Amino acid sequence: MKNVLIMALCVFTLCACNREEDIPVQRCGGYDVQMGFSEDGETLHANINGDDVDLLHVISASGSKYSGVLNDTVVVLWVKGDVWTLMLDEDQIIDCKAK
Repeated sequence: MKNVLIMALCVFTLCACNREEDIPVQRCGGYDVQMGFSEDGETLHANINGDDVDLLHVISASGSKYSGVLNDTVVVLWVKGDVWTLMLDEDQIIDCKAK
């Protein structure tokens, strides 16, 4: 939980401006993913190629994992350290890089 709060604080700091170009974007394969956390850090608000989805914090062995459903697809964003991974329906695993 401590890691989630620290990560959320970092993302909120980066997202302090309201301009869209200031929101951190990850490039995950063919997907652009913009992210922001709820105040309590339990929800990750994501925009994936223009579609909005709220992902809820779920238990993970390491790192922080957020899961939800977008257009009948199970979406998981997982971060360990500063490395993000996007998983779609648990069969597509896509490494992300800061854009």
